[in-house]
Amino acid sequence: MKRLIFFPIEIKSRELKIRLLMSLFALKKNFYCFIGDKHGIFRATKHFSPGSYFYKSMNYKDIDHIKKIKNLMNNYIVLDEEGGFQYSSAKELNKFITVRSSQENAKLIDRFFTWGKFDHDEWKKRYFKYSKKFKLLGSPRIDLWKDKIIKKVYKNELSEINKKFKDNYILVVSSFMSSKNELKKYYKIFDHWFKFRNKKERQIQINQKKSDLALFKKYLNMINFISKNNPNFNFVIRPHPAENINDWKKFTKNMNKNVYISNEYDVTPWIFSSRYVIHNSSAVGMQTAGMKKNLITYRPKGFIYDRNFPNKFGIITDDKKKISKIINSNINFSNKKYSDIKKLKNRFSNISEDNLTSKKLIDDINRTHKIYSKINLINFFFISALYMLKDLFFSVISRFIKIKQIKLKTLRSPAEKISGGIKKNEIKNFFKAMNNFDKKIKIIKFCNNCYLMYKI
Repeated sequence: MKRLIFFPIEIKSRELKIRLLMSLFALKKNFYCFIGDKHGIFRATKHFSPGSYFYKSMNYKDIDHIKKIKNLMNNYIVLDEEGGFQYSSAKELNKFITVRSSQENAKLIDRFFTWGKFDHDEWKKRYFKYSKKFKLLGSPRIDLWKDKIIKKVYKNELSEINKKFKDNYILVVSSFMSSKNELKKYYKIFDHWFKFRNKKERQIQINQKKSDLALFKKYLNMINFISKNNPNFNFVIRPHPAENINDWKKFTKNMNKNVYISNEYDVTPWIFSSRYVIHNSSAVGMQTAGMKKNLITYRPKGFIYDRNFPNKFGIITDDKKKISKIINSNINFSNKKYSDIKKLKNRFSNISEDNLTSKKLIDDINRTHKIYSKINLINFFFISALYMLKDLFFSVISRFIKIKQIKLKTLRSPAEKISGGIKKNEIKNFFKAMNNFDKKIKIIKFCNNCYLMYKI
């Protein structure tokens, strides 16, 4: 009998390294860990529960999912990856909480970790009856903003970026609606994901997305201008995971040759090596400020900003000419960086700490985890072989027969979110990079994009 943690991954670039860091501390506590995409992890829960299931939200639409996991006698642990920290006021945050939770879900889950005092206070107020389930420990995502961790876990990525661009590039991050076609797709699913109390609220959301599309066009114009006026710099555009990268490629193909589109790697090594980061309304802006890097917030007038808090960091301007001048002059924003960190402390509880939040979360799970799983390695290998054969069979027949897929109500497909899949070598290389690779740690493939890790 072993204690077990399940780590499902939805967006690989955002979550994989974070969950591997948590796994590292869990393995030291002699937990068995499953890590993989949501499909693979759900397979694992069916056969090897009970354990602790660490998920990225308790969205009000997650109710059936939560019940399935809880019916298998698992602890259900939540840390909302969207956070809500980017909203300017408690009122705006509460609209976010309405969509990202429900009374029934708060009753069902076992633990909810919060990012900082800002979101912690509002979650506890909303679900006062279950307030003991909410714990302020911060997010492990902040661990990967620390220089000492970045240089270890992103060593290969930093090397690849340096080969291509050195430190002679400007990172441009986006979080928009990239075309009318994407807007139509969004309209088909947004009633599914949002709770609208009335027609006015629904119209506000529609207006926001129309504004995002108009802002995207303005953003393109800004990129075109600064790239032409700064030919000695490269400009790397990093689309949001929910955006259509093909739209970006289409609209930038006639720009200067110093403009590149890339969704390779996590955003962190890109920020770390860049000369400047340009953003609007993006959580990446807050991350850049948290990493004490040079940040430019491009905030043109006449647009709707529902996530305005990230726009309060770095050098703020509505003028593309000013951005070009800053890049040309190679200014370092040292004083601004200090004041930005002070503003972030209420949103990210561990922003200035040396201790890793990943360890704190696992320590808390270790104290409260009192259940043991029925995992058996002989049984594991038998079930694994069946899934491997099943996946191989469907992979072969799908080449000849078109299999009808269930249409998911999301802008990006699971394949896009787990781009390139999850590989055993990625896991092994992460542990090596952290100087914690132990030959006693076993990494065994369970099924496509899903692995079991344990320490002998």
